[in-house]
Amino acid sequence: MFKLIGSAIIMIAAILFGTKKYSDLFERKRILCIIRDGVISIQNNLRCTCMPLYECFLQGGEFFEKSALLMRDGILPTEAVLDAAHTLHSLKSADLAAIERFSAGLCCEDCQGQITNTMHFIEELDKNILDAANELNTRGKLVLKGCILSAAAVVILLV
Repeated sequence: MFKLIGSAIIMIAAILFGTKKYSDLFERKRILCIIRDGVISIQNNLRCTCMPLYECFLQGGEFFEKSALLMRDGILPTEAVLDAAHTLHSLKSADLAAIERFSAGLCCEDCQGQITNTMHFIEELDKNILDAANELNTRGKLVLKGCILSAAAVVILLV
């Protein structure tokens, strides 16, 4: 009886662990897509109306709304974007480096410089999203299946 209960606990724990690792990889891809959508919105606002950055950020999605709130409190756009990025724990160092390069370009004074900055950032985000999708498809599935198979092997040894 105890072996069956122990086996069930091991299987459940392995499935939960694998699911957590898979969801962490999925979260990275989701956040990068949200940031990309926000940058496209900012770019469109800059192209059409040359809005100030604060107003563009307010309409740029959840990541840029955090930055806009920090800007409203008197923080520079460069620092506001970096502060918002460092609250996202599922991003890798390559993602944070791309965000840092984007935030450094926010000091451009003219609208065309901001548009160029967003174009470069979108290109970098596309590469990072592709990397995140590939990692999710390979490593994510491997972790999930590996946890289940490892738990099954332990269960077989217990029973």
